[in-house]
Amino acid sequence: MKNQFILWFSALVITFLIGYIKTITNANYPVTSTFGIEGKKVSYKLDKIFYGNTSYKNIIISDIKNLKGKVAWVESGKLNQKRFTETDRGLECEIPALDPGEQIKYKILLFYNEKTYEIPKDDFITLTFWGKIPTAVNILYFIFLHGGLLLSIRCGLELFNNNKNLKKIAFITTTFFLILTIALSPLRNSYRIGAINNFVPPIFELFEPLLIIITLSWITGTIFLFIKKYYLSVTIFLLIATALLFSFLPTI
Repeated sequence: MKNQFILWFSALVITFLIGYIKTITNANYPVTSTFGIEGKKVSYKLDKIFYGNTSYKNIIISDIKNLKGKVAWVESGKLNQKRFTETDRGLECEIPALDPGEQIKYKILLFYNEKTYEIPKDDFITLTFWGKIPTAVNILYFIFLHGGLLLSIRCGLELFNNNKNLKKIAFITTTFFLILTIALSPLRNSYRIGAINNFVPPIFELFEPLLIIITLSWITGTIFLFIKKYYLSVTIFLLIATALLFSFLPTI
């Protein structure tokens, strides 16, 4: 019992670390920072992906009075600008919604005491608009994606337990990835590209190629495990392949 707890806890910690590293190193991770103006803090976040059917709202958190600003964005080659409005916690500004998959380049300009703070300096952030995904779909997708990774790692750690539950864990892992690949991922992508109740999307826009590779690998590997061939090499291959491919999957 103690050994099982250690193995599951170790798998959980490794899964968390892989997921955390993937999140903060992903190209779509928001640009966030805090800087000071006359000893007071100004915090901002520039998103690179927006999921929703409404306008995108950018918020500046600060308790500096008389702080002004505007958002400048380029859409279809045209420069647009809109001023921030003051709120109890700082400033906010809304950029009109675009169709799923469309992009803008934007930046923030803040003004205080005749000084201009350009964020980012001499550059723009690319923001991609996507359709709104129901919370329940996102939760299920998250559970099966990270649950599959957790089970993959636990399957690898089972090598330290004399392979007692190796086949059972491998079968459950394969089931997780199969449901994720053929059901949850296509459903989530349908909402993401705005296809629900609007149009029939091309099949290649529904399925995630890397998930297909992961699932086929686990189906093949599990078959080998059930016929008792290459326990060590197959398990290690599945673990490494899953972890590597997971790191390249699109961010949720």
